[in-house]
Amino acid sequence: MTDQVEISSAADGSPVRESLSGRLAASLEVLSAARAEGLSEAELLEVVSVLEATKGAAAALQARATARFIEDRDARVAQDRVDEVISAREASCRRRGARAELALARRCAPGQADRHVGLAKGLVHDLPHTLAALTCGELCEWRATIVARETACLSHEDRLEADRRLAGCLTTVSDKELAAAAHRATVDLDAEALVRRRRRAVASRNVSVRPAPDGMAWLSILGPLTDVVGAFAALKKAEQSRWVATGDPAVDAARVADERGRGAWMADTALELLSGRAEGQPQPVEVALVMREGAVVPTDSDTEPVPGDEVEVPGWGAMPGVMAREHLLRLCDTGTATWLRRLWTAPGGRDLVAMDSTRRLFSGVLRQLVELRDATCRVPFCGAPIRDIDHVTGHARGGETSAINAMGECQLHNLVKEAPGWRAEVVSTGLDPGGGPHEVTLTTPTGKDYSCVAPPVLGHGRPQPSEPEHSRCADGADLRHQGRGFDIQYSPLEVHLAGLTDAA
Repeated sequence: MTDQVEISSAADGSPVRESLSGRLAASLEVLSAARAEGLSEAELLEVVSVLEATKGAAAALQARATARFIEDRDARVAQDRVDEVISAREASCRRRGARAELALARRCAPGQADRHVGLAKGLVHDLPHTLAALTCGELCEWRATIVARETACLSHEDRLEADRRLAGCLTTVSDKELAAAAHRATVDLDAEALVRRRRRAVASRNVSVRPAPDGMAWLSILGPLTDVVGAFAALKKAEQSRWVATGDPAVDAARVADERGRGAWMADTALELLSGRAEGQPQPVEVALVMREGAVVPTDSDTEPVPGDEVEVPGWGAMPGVMAREHLLRLCDTGTATWLRRLWTAPGGRDLVAMDSTRRLFSGVLRQLVELRDATCRVPFCGAPIRDIDHVTGHARGGETSAINAMGECQLHNLVKEAPGWRAEVVSTGLDPGGGPHEVTLTTPTGKDYSCVAPPVLGHGRPQPSEPEHSRCADGADLRHQGRGFDIQYSPLEVHLAGLTDAA
C-alpha cells in the first residue's frame, strides 16, 4: 500500500501526485460543508443511501490500512526479536504499543481497537467476498463484523469457503438471518472448532459493572449457561416463595405490606446476598462522592438546598445531590460510620490542588487525590478504570512523586507509555491561575501528539464555575465564623459546621 496516488497531469504532461490522506481530508472537508436544505424527498433519500455506501467503502479502506499497519509493525518487532535486539517482554510491549497507537487514531478504547484489528485481518485475508461488498458500499461495517465474528473459529481454508457460501445473501437478508447463516456454515464446515471455541469461552467468565441511566447501574455476570440459568431459577423460586404463608403473623404481615414488584424484589435480594447486608441495611462500603458544600447543607442565604446540586461518583458519573443526601441520612440513621473528607480545589473549583510526597510510589491520600482528579485512564478515548498511578517523568530520570508529575492510567497504557518512541510531558500543572487544568502531552512513535487533560472535578457536561475572590478551600487548624462571609482559610461548609458547633 502506498500513500501516493496520481490525480492529474501538469501542463508539461508530468503526473502530479497527492497523498491519499490528503484526498481523504479534502473529501471530509466537502462532507463537512455540505447541507441538506433545499433538497426534495427523493434527493434526501439518495443522499442517505450514498452516504451509507460511503461509510462502507471507508470502513473497507480503514480495514486495509489497519491490517497493513499492524502487520508491518509486528513484522519489524518479530525481526528484532529474531536478531535478539529486544527481549520477548520488549517485543510484547511494542506490539501492545502498536495497538494503543491504533486506538488513539480510531479514537476508541484499546480493547475495542483489538477487535478492529481482528476484523481487519479477517476481512483482508479470509473474507474476500465480504470485503468486496464492503468496498462497493453494499455492506455496512456491522454486517461485516457479524460474518467475521461467527466464522472466527474456522481455519483459513474453511473461512474462505464460508465466505463463498455467504456471498449470495450478504446484502439481501436481515442481520439476524445473516448471523444464523454464518453460524450454520461454521457448524457444517468444522463443528469441533465451534465446540473448542465455546469451551475456551468459559475462561472469559467475569463480573462487571457499568453505569445505567437515572442513577442506576448494571451488575453483569458472564458465566456458563447452565450455571447462570440455575442461579436465576433459584432467585426466581425464592421470589415465588414469598407469597406462601409461613404461619408467623409478623412475617406474613410484613410480606403482605411489601409492595415491591417481582423484578425489584429479586434485584434487592441478589444485591443483599452478594454484599452480605441484612435486609434493608444501606450499603456500608466507602463510595467517593464529589460535591459542592451546598449539596450537603444549605447556605446562609438558602432555606433549602438549591436545585441542580452537583454530585459526582468518580469513575461512574453524575447523580442528583438529593440522592446522595438521602443515602447519607440512611447511613446516619443506622449508626454506620460516615466520613466527610475536605478536598482542596484551585480557584474556581474546577481542579483539585496537588500535594507532594517524597515516596517512590503513589499511595495513601496522594493516590486517592490523583484517582479523584483523573477519574478514569487519562489517555484519550480509553475510559478504563485507573489501575496504576504513574510518573509522567520517570522517577529514574528525576521525576518527583507528586500529583503534578502523576497521571492515572489503566495497566495497558502504563506499560505502553514506557515502550521506545513514546514520550510524555507535563505542559500544565493545574495550579497556575488562568493556566488551565492539569495536562500531559503524550507523543506516539509515529510523532502524533495527544493531549491528556484532567477532567473537571465534578465531571464534564456542567457549566464551569467562574473564579471566585478566594479559593474554595485552604488549610487552617481552627474554624472561625466571620459574619455572612468566610475567611480565605475556610470553606462555606466548615463555616456552617462551626456555626452549628457554636450554637450547641
